Amino acid sequence: MSTFVLIHGGWHGGWCWRKVADQLRKLGHVVFTPTLTGMGEREHLWTPEVGLVTHTQDILNLFRFEQLNQAILVGHSYGGVIMTLAADQIAPKIDALVYVDAVIPEDGVPGWNDFPEQRQKDMLAAAENLGGLRIPPPDPALWGVTREEDAAWLRSCCSPHPLKTMLDAPRLTHAWKAVPKKHYILAGSHPNPRFEAHYKWVQTQAGWSSEVMVGGHDLMVMQPNDLSSALQRIATFSSLVDDSPTIE
Repeated sequence: MSTFVLIHGGWHGGWCWRKVADQLRKLGHVVFTPTLTGMGEREHLWTPEVGLVTHTQDILNLFRFEQLNQAILVGHSYGGVIMTLAADQIAPKIDALVYVDAVIPEDGVPGWNDFPEQRQKDMLAAAENLGGLRIPPPDPALWGVTREEDAAWLRSCCSPHPLKTMLDAPRLTHAWKAVPKKHYILAGSHPNPRFEAHYKWVQTQAGWSSEVMVGGHDLMVMQPNDLSSALQRIATFSSLVDDSPTIE
């Protein structure tokens, strides 16, 4: 069995992985669902200094104190940034990186740059209601959430996202690319040019595999069965020799 670390995206918390984590644990896997500082149930720990370094340290500390090794990291959306930054420092401890409709960061390029201009304006305007340093959660419809029960869950649990994490420039070497298996899952029912570009890029890279999953951006909320099955399959492949078949 494998050890999974599931890293949530913007405005979310470890809570969003509940359905997926339950299924993986039933299969015998060890699963961690950390909540990044200043978000979810750790919202009260937010300070203006919370940025990419803080959130990366959250994951590095998890590995240190839980003494994790040979783990599979799964990052959703913004979680892909934090996953990559952490993997850049502890690549030998990681068996696989799984990007779930997630951002693959570039060295020195803030995530803010990838948002359309109007979206940037809307987020800054909304942030003014919270002192200008945190962005309130958008309506779940922005993530392609269609079932009202899912939308209600997200509205009740999503929390403001620290603006600094979007403005910080990630600092990366090429160390993270040494992780033996890297897989990208694109949410096919709610196309986003940002994630489609990542998906197309990985298809040109050696050592990557990819797939398109039917569902909106929040796959762990809307398609937990399909996502859990995909992670189980990836865990099986990552336990095989390096010439294991790719997943398409």
